[in-house]
Amino acid sequence: MGLLLKIILFGVVIYGAWKTFSRWKGLFDKFVGKPDEPARPAPPPPPAPSEPLSARKAAIQETVQCAGCGAYIPATAEKCGQCGRPQPRPQS
Repeated sequence: MGLLLKIILFGVVIYGAWKTFSRWKGLFDKFVGKPDEPARPAPPPPPAPSEPLSARKAAIQETVQCAGCGAYIPATAEKCGQCGRPQPRPQS
């Protein structure tokens, strides 16, 4: 037999097996009924915040823009972390 004929016959056999299986499964489900889906447990409730948002202290640092590369860095930094350029100190 040619290779192409063997491939076609193999496909026909697989198709027939699939259709037979689906037919028998359909008859089984018709008489016995479909299995129930397992019940999923309810997700746990989200944890309550320990303190309200307004009472939380926000640690926000003042930033300045580097004159060399334009990156924003903390005002207390000695030099830029991107380009290494020292930050000019304001005249007091």
